[in-house]
Order: sequence, then C-alpha cells, then structure tokens
Amino acid sequence: MDYNEKYTGNKEKFYFFLKDEIIRLFKDKLKIDGHLVNIPDDEELNYQFNLDSNRHYGDFTIKVTWGKKTEQNYTIKEESNQYEEFDENSKQAEMFKETTTTNNDGMEINTNVSFDYEPSTFK
Repeated sequence: MDYNEKYTGNKEKFYFFLKDEIIRLFKDKLKIDGHLVNIPDDEELNYQFNLDSNRHYGDFTIKVTWGKKTEQNYTIKEESNQYEEFDENSKQAEMFKETTTTNNDGMEINTNVSFDYEPSTFK
C-alpha cells in the first residue's frame, strides 16, 4: 500500500519538521497516514537522493528501500453473466451516440455523450 502526507512551509519550518520526523523514524514512532514506518534493523537498505530542478522549479526526494516488492496476484472472474452484462450495457450505449436535433427556434442542438464500460475483472 502507498501512504503519503503533504505539508507546506518555508525552509526553516521544513528543517524543524524534518528533524522531528527523523527522530520519530529512528525511534520507530513515525506514522504516515496512521501507518507505522518500520525500517528493519537487519536488512540492507538502499537510499538515494534525487534532484530535478531549474531556475523556476525544484523537486528533491530522499528515497529508502529494502527487501523485495511482491506482486499481488488477481484471479480473473470468468463468469458468463459479466459478458452478458457488458453486452446489455453496450446496447444501452448505442442510445447515447451523437445526435442532432432542432429546437422550436430552428436552432440545431448537438448531443455527444460517450459511454465507456468495462466489467470489473478483479476480486
């Protein structure tokens, strides 16, 4: 899961914020979105600094990684009713094609509504 929090302040506020958060991190008390950040003591850490900047913009990132990220496996639901539901919704989508009508004043009114539908394939 990805968790994040965002803050705004000047350079001095950032310094004190960063100092306090680093202390919490190394005391195993730092939380992000209510989730405890637990950097393992017995694993090799990879850490890097990234800087993307020019005269009008800056993006500075500190990144720490460890272990291997596992991929989540999802099973695709192979039920015929999903396909029937898709066919039914596709028929409904035909009704929402672009149409041109003329109102009482003789003015043409164009209607263009798109309808995209994909059945959920993940459990």
